[in-house]
Amino acid sequence: MRLKIKWNDDRVRGATTAILLIGRDRLARGLTENLVQESIADYRADPAGYKERKRTWAAAGEPGPLTKPSHLARYANLVSAIAALMNKMTQGRRQFNSLLELDNYLVSSLGPVR
Repeated sequence: MRLKIKWNDDRVRGATTAILLIGRDRLARGLTENLVQESIADYRADPAGYKERKRTWAAAGEPGPLTKPSHLARYANLVSAIAALMNKMTQGRRQFNSLLELDNYLVSSLGPVR
């Protein structure tokens, strides 16, 4: 039986939220290289740790601890890119066959966001 992850699945929303929250945390620490790829890798490596930290972080759309204007701009671009990507996936009723395929799609679609 093949795994089907639909555009409206919690795993899609969870991955995009994790990219925002972990990405914001990485930006606050000055880790800007491969932001989306590293954020999704951190999420997949320790989902329980992510869920624990998520409780203390500000909402995904908020800039939280970011203070540098370049980091704030990059985070705002990431938030809008994820919103546009979610809209595109909903309109196209995008489905994925595995978490790896979902992750690769997110990385390839959001990787160029600056």
